[in-house]
Amino acid sequence: MRGAAALEAGSLPPVPPQKSQRDHLAAMGDFVALMWQVLCKWSYYVSLLGLKIPAGLLLNASRARHVLAFLAVAWVPFLAYSHAVLLPMVQTASYAKVIWHILFAIWVTLPLQTVGTVILLRAFSPRVFATFLCAAVGVACFHWLAIPAIASTAIGSVLLHVLFACFEDVPIAAWVYCLVYVVRLQDHVRSKQSGRASPFKEPEGKEDCLLIVGNAPTVTDGAPLGSMMDSFTNVVRFNQYSVSRPDHTGSKVNFHFCNGRNFPSSKTVTAVLPLFNASLTHAIYLYMPHLEDAADIYANLTNTKVDAWFVEEERILDLRRRIGCRVWQIPTSGMVAIDSFLSKREEVFLHGFNFFEGKKIHYFEESPVQLIASWLERFVTHDPSKEKTWVARLAQEGRVSFLSTPGTRGDGDGGRKEATDATNEDESPGKKQAAKAPGLLKVLLKDGMPSQFSF
Repeated sequence: MRGAAALEAGSLPPVPPQKSQRDHLAAMGDFVALMWQVLCKWSYYVSLLGLKIPAGLLLNASRARHVLAFLAVAWVPFLAYSHAVLLPMVQTASYAKVIWHILFAIWVTLPLQTVGTVILLRAFSPRVFATFLCAAVGVACFHWLAIPAIASTAIGSVLLHVLFACFEDVPIAAWVYCLVYVVRLQDHVRSKQSGRASPFKEPEGKEDCLLIVGNAPTVTDGAPLGSMMDSFTNVVRFNQYSVSRPDHTGSKVNFHFCNGRNFPSSKTVTAVLPLFNASLTHAIYLYMPHLEDAADIYANLTNTKVDAWFVEEERILDLRRRIGCRVWQIPTSGMVAIDSFLSKREEVFLHGFNFFEGKKIHYFEESPVQLIASWLERFVTHDPSKEKTWVARLAQEGRVSFLSTPGTRGDGDGGRKEATDATNEDESPGKKQAAKAPGLLKVLLKDGMPSQFSF
């Protein structure tokens, strides 16, 4: 009776959607989120394996505003012109096959060859070799069989537009999106750091000693020095450092040189972004690997509670000149840290620096994608041999000392060890740990790749 009366009065609450409908909507939402993540990662990997991110190494980060204007005013209209005029001309041109071969080689063949070579040299296995062999055969078949068959057809024309959008339009859209946040963050840093004292201060006394801990395998090789490391007044660490083995790694952290995404949560740790101003690529890299989180990254870094320090472009460029890096190379974050602290201190102590010597690069586990980028950094982005020479010169001047064996810290010349000796420690093969490789899609979606970049 009550239900009938309520129904006549029209006062019944709305019927909630069925569980199957809610599940369907949730599944649709998850699918859209996954596609957005895939699109963001796609734009990043295409930029990394193509020419866009490497080209950014040639430009200073301060050029971000000019590059953004160029893309918006000139390059985006050119892409539209390509779709409207240039690409339709390919179908009827006598050299259609040549254009197809060139574009497909730039977009797919050459990046596949580069990545395949790096992976096979670092992690050769029958499974990995078979995977890349199948991919190489597929690409070769597309060049020899598919392109001659479709180059001058309507299907080929549609496919060319799709490929152009995937390999040109989407990455450029990602760059424009990132550059907007880069420019906004640069404006914020310029206004916030103006007239502010840097965190690199003079020691407060003779006992105020500073230790810079790199991420080389030497951290966990040899005798455990964790307690000695924690006895320093200040300890500096980098990127995705680990303190999971305190006997070897120590646990103390006072300065965290990071990329802005792996931000320290403790207020007692001073965050320093050493490479944001190094090049346009490094400025972009703050957002590009996780483009879907760009707004959150920017919001976190500009929060009034955040007190991060961005190393100035002038200091990084001057350090690059003194080390002798090539025009497309920049110092590692470790070198930036050494230079920054030596601007206020007479001496700093080092541990965990082997200048990328040996088969293993870092003391912590890295995913396959991070390993690829770490090796690319070793041979392209940085110049470890010149950094080693620079640090050796500092050691000869008595400005850096290596923490290598118990009893070497501190007291006079007897506690110092030459840089050339400290960098010849061999990796202990018995300490390698087998890592379970995650699924390729999961790795690609999660990773931002480079270690120094991640930077």
